[in-house]
Amino acid sequence: MISIVVPVYKSAATLQTLHERIGLMAANSDNAYEIVYVNDASPDHSLSILRALTHTIPFHIVDLKKNVGQSAALIAGMAFAQGEIIATMDADLQDEPENLPRLVRALGPGTDVVFAKRQGHYESPGRLATSFFFKGMVHLISKRRIPINAGLFMLVRKDAARQFLGYLNQSPYLIGLISKSGLRCTGIDVERPKNERRETSYTFRKRVRVAISFFRTIRLSHAKTDESAREWLNSHLLADHSYITGKC
Repeated sequence: MISIVVPVYKSAATLQTLHERIGLMAANSDNAYEIVYVNDASPDHSLSILRALTHTIPFHIVDLKKNVGQSAALIAGMAFAQGEIIATMDADLQDEPENLPRLVRALGPGTDVVFAKRQGHYESPGRLATSFFFKGMVHLISKRRIPINAGLFMLVRKDAARQFLGYLNQSPYLIGLISKSGLRCTGIDVERPKNERRETSYTFRKRVRVAISFFRTIRLSHAKTDESAREWLNSHLLADHSYITGKC
C-alpha cells in the first residue's frame, strides 16, 4: 500500500478536487492507496469538507489542536500511514497526484527517497530565483543528496520515515532531516503548474523562516525516543481522529 500524507491548512478551495483526482489516479493504478489528511488547525472550513468527502478511497482525518507547521504536520501524518511507501504532497493542486505513479516507478532498490524536481514557470521570476538559490544551497550542504529544485512532493519508504517521528518535539524541517539522515535519494523532473488561485503562503518572509529552519534542523541533536513521539502526538491530537474505509 502507498499512503499519501497531505497537510491541510486553508485548503477549503481545493480539497474536494484533490480528493477526486487522487481517487481517480488510485482507481487506475495497480497499487493500493490511502490518504492521510492532517488538519493543521486550519482556520477555514477545511475540516468540514474533509468529513464530507466521498468514501471512494480509504482515508484518515488527523486533527491537530494547534497549528504546528507543514513539516511537523507531515511527520505526524506519517505516524498513521499504513503503507510501506509514504508520499507527501501539498493540498493546493500544484503537486499533481497524476505524477505519483512516476515517482513510484523511480523508487527502485537501493533508493529511500524520490523527490519531484519542480520544473516550469509556476511562480513569478523573482520567487523562482529566490527558491532556486535556497534549493541550491540545500543541494550543496546535503553533499548533493537532496536534488536541486526538490520540494516536499516526494516518496519515502516507511522504514526510513520512522526515524523522523523522534524529532517531532524539536519542530524540524523535513528536508533538513532527510539531509542529515544519510538516506539514499534521487529525483525526477515534474512539471509544476501555476497556482490558479494566484495565492501563496510562501511569502519572502516565510521563505527566510524555512531557510533558517533547514539550517537549524541539520544541527539538531539525535532523535528522541519513540515514547517522546507518542507524548507529542497525544498532546497535539484531538480525540476525533477518524479512519474512513473505501467502498468495496
